[in-house]
Amino acid sequence: MSRRIRIAITIAVALLLVAPVLVDQDGFPLSTYPMYARTRGDVVGFVTAYGVDASGQRHELSLATIGDSDDPLIVAGELRAAISAGRADRRCAEIARRAAATAGLHSVEVVTERYAVVDRVASSAAPVERTVHASCSAEQA
Repeated sequence: MSRRIRIAITIAVALLLVAPVLVDQDGFPLSTYPMYARTRGDVVGFVTAYGVDASGQRHELSLATIGDSDDPLIVAGELRAAISAGRADRRCAEIARRAAATAGLHSVEVVTERYAVVDRVASSAAPVERTVHASCSAEQA
């Protein structure tokens, strides 16, 4: 292959790689990778569910108990979708049925916790905000 053809191919490939930025569009197969191109806020929210014992102490539940899966993205996505659709109570009851085998649990809470990212990474800082979307009995599940 001649030198000119190699240079032309190299220039064409480079232009294809920067084309999404130049035309300000994102799509397959060329991407600006927008999920990595924006900064995140100082506070980030996480959805989860806790088991609560009779003394009010919260206990982490396994992914399998919360979402009947071992994939944290699937579990969080399904929980977030239930909250958004106003089905947090129904989801809480499903989690409580799976958590019923856990001894000592009095209830289950479906929550969104917001953390200051730097504080959370540096230590086990408490959430800056906690919203309980649903609470249900684990004893009658």
